[in-house]
Amino acid sequence: MTTLIALAVAVVPGALLGFALPPGRYRWAAWAAAPALTLGLVTLAMTWLPQLGLPDGPLAVLAAEVLLAGLAVLASRLVTRGLVEPDADSRDADGRPADAPADAGWRARLTRLRLPAVRPGRADVIGIAIPAAISVAFGWLMLGRLVAPPGWDAMNHGFLTRRIMDTDSVLISSACTSGSTEPALSCSFYPLAANVSWAQAAELSGGRISTVLSAWSILVGPLALVAAVYACVRALGGRPVVAASAAAAPAVLGPMWMSVITGRITEQTAPCMAGAIALLIALAARGAHPVRLGLLAGLCGAGIVMTHTYDVLFIAVLAIGMLLAVRGRWVLRRVAAAAGAMVLAGLVPLLPLLGVLAGANGERLSNPPALLGKYGESFEYWVTDPQRYVLFAYPGVGGADFQLNEPTIQVGLWLVIPCLLLSPLCLVLPRLRWARPWFAAGVVWTAIGVWTTASDSAAAMTLSSLWYGVRERVRSMIFPVYGVLAVAGAVVLGLAVGWLLTRVAAKAGSLRGSEAPAAVAAGVLVVVLLGLAAVPASWQPLRGALKGRAPVGASYEKAYRWLAENNRPGATVAYDRHHEFITWAYADYEVPLLFGIPPLPGLPAENYDRRWDAWNWLVDNADARPAGCEVRRFNISYVVVGTRNMPGAWDKHYERKRLESSDKLELAHKIGRISIYRVTEAGRSCATGG
Repeated sequence: MTTLIALAVAVVPGALLGFALPPGRYRWAAWAAAPALTLGLVTLAMTWLPQLGLPDGPLAVLAAEVLLAGLAVLASRLVTRGLVEPDADSRDADGRPADAPADAGWRARLTRLRLPAVRPGRADVIGIAIPAAISVAFGWLMLGRLVAPPGWDAMNHGFLTRRIMDTDSVLISSACTSGSTEPALSCSFYPLAANVSWAQAAELSGGRISTVLSAWSILVGPLALVAAVYACVRALGGRPVVAASAAAAPAVLGPMWMSVITGRITEQTAPCMAGAIALLIALAARGAHPVRLGLLAGLCGAGIVMTHTYDVLFIAVLAIGMLLAVRGRWVLRRVAAAAGAMVLAGLVPLLPLLGVLAGANGERLSNPPALLGKYGESFEYWVTDPQRYVLFAYPGVGGADFQLNEPTIQVGLWLVIPCLLLSPLCLVLPRLRWARPWFAAGVVWTAIGVWTTASDSAAAMTLSSLWYGVRERVRSMIFPVYGVLAVAGAVVLGLAVGWLLTRVAAKAGSLRGSEAPAAVAAGVLVVVLLGLAAVPASWQPLRGALKGRAPVGASYEKAYRWLAENNRPGATVAYDRHHEFITWAYADYEVPLLFGIPPLPGLPAENYDRRWDAWNWLVDNADARPAGCEVRRFNISYVVVGTRNMPGAWDKHYERKRLESSDKLELAHKIGRISIYRVTEAGRSCATGG
């Protein structure tokens, strides 16, 4: 039930805005962008409710979302120009249809409030249902059956979401703190729109935050991607089979699941929404409803800024490609109206945060370029290394455990690389117009990746600081490109085969102009890739890596529950931060923990340093200073340690032998791999008595 509520909370508020548009492709485009529209509504509500002195808890924000969506739909029914009104030459002097009775005015106004039904074609229903089922199935295969989502940042997001629920406030200053007790501000800006949505789902369902986060990775993101890619391909002339193939391919080709190996749920889900937002922008500028579509597109942009900020850059490039590819007249007045509406709808939700947004980059630490001055190696990393194009994109380029001898990996590469090499022909083949925006965006961002990986110029460093200089984040941002372009290359092959058959086979004349060769080629490629990906040798390595970065086994849940039942009210539990997965005790079981979000550069670190002083003192680290006063200050009751560690994060901040011999702790409970120690009076000893 928690999963279904999380899906509904993420989709329904934004989907309501689709009724502000007439039935047809415009409404379907809005519905494809429903999760992004919801994030936009969240942003609008969470930034302005506090400014207006109104309650700003998660459920108050949800109520505001639904209210705002309802008001938008009501306004669209009442303001009908350019939407449902008859042609001007069929109206009388009073503005009513010429053949309408004189008293029909009020009836016409009531009629405007109806929400006409929309029935999709059977081919489209099947075309979107199959890739949706495939993507969700792979999501469950990779991320299902875990105690909590994998990765470091998932625990950060769990902490932030629980803080939103505990404080009943969506303010950044309420969520981004150094701990759950004695909190100090840890960052002045953090994009919290998704966290607010997670808090809403957890409060409505009474379920765990970890379940909601998993639902986003397994359901919300993949379904948003399928809807976005399918809508883009169909809007640009692709047939249902080709659109379905393009929508399914990113589930197995590209780092869709690799994106969550470090727990960045938003790093996976924000790119999933990119195509739908880009399509809204293009339709706004070249379609029949520039203001309405422009307002929706701008709202989506604000939502992405407050979810995973730098993804707006990829969306902008993709939108330019869509703008050039979508059919429609260039009318300066419409383009100007669409642009104005987008700017207005994008800025209004963010106005209260413009100050902190402008200074947010000062809180970031950027890694230096990985291949400084080595443009050839950077090009190899981004373009020519075959490891970039393996199924599931795992392991990453340069990974020592890359197994090219796996038959499924080999066959997948033999299929994918030729198709990618053929994909540039989309620029000259009219039937592949739907692939041009994805190709252009892929080329632009690959070039940016090459540049920022090898250059330390001021411009390169400023840009790359948006993703902390971590080059794999760029690949995650553009991950749908790989699957979409592979399908485009397969279509090129299909068209070539069809053309050859018409030349050599007398009975093949019916293939001239037929969509069958393209559909067959796209379908065959994706079916084969899906079959290869479903072989355990293909997916188990990534599943193993994800599993190694998550709490696994019943001992974790039992330990979390024991702490929730035995920890005294107001007391905190100390642990080696995220290193041993104990953070989920707070996110899922409301056990106050010692550590929260470390203060970002430029903010005072004293509060956080004192927490580490208390930890070092309790576990009897060699360099610990007496900190019983800090133990009392943070009211630490237990210390929890385990035997499973987060790979690649950092070394332990304690030695097991010293901890076990410390007179400041005594073993209170042991559950499987997890040991819980009670703090003794020696641990709370404070010379000042404070």
